Amino acid sequence: MNILYNLILEKDESNTIVIAIIIGIYKAIQGFKNYVNRNKEMEKKIDIILNKLENKKDN
Repeated sequence: MNILYNLILEKDESNTIVIAIIIGIYKAIQGFKNYVNRNKEMEKKIDIILNKLENKKDN
């Protein structure tokens, strides 16, 4: 009985570790996507500001 309990416990620990790794990878990908999207938005805002400054400079 003790051996069976140990086998079940080891299997549960392995599954828990795999699930934790998958969740960690998913969160890392989400964080990277958010970082890229935030940078794209900042680039757009910077371009708008630069265009406005160039227009003022031309006038």
